[in-house]
Amino acid sequence: MITTLQNNEQHQHPNGRGWVANTAFVDNSVFVGEHAIVYGRARLSDNVRVEDTAQVSGNAELTGDVIVRGNRWVDGNFKASTGVYRENPKVQTKAQSLRPAEDGLDKG
Repeated sequence: MITTLQNNEQHQHPNGRGWVANTAFVDNSVFVGEHAIVYGRARLSDNVRVEDTAQVSGNAELTGDVIVRGNRWVDGNFKASTGVYRENPKVQTKAQSLRPAEDGLDKG
């Protein structure tokens, strides 16, 4: 269940029993696993699989043979027609000081 939505704003997908917001479009051919969620204005079609605790949201468009699994969260304007997306990329949260040549401000 998508905890930020009311019951009447979502439904379980017939192929996998995962939760899909009524604002998203998910073909019946797509597999949405029971712990996966799709929301926002995401569009999924063809042989796409959303497995494990993966999330697809925003304006993401997935077609073809895409697999989203693990704890991966695909959102924004992400588009793909092939590939396996397993985990979220690591984000560096520590500030890093760059020298002028590395930050594009090379003053020669």
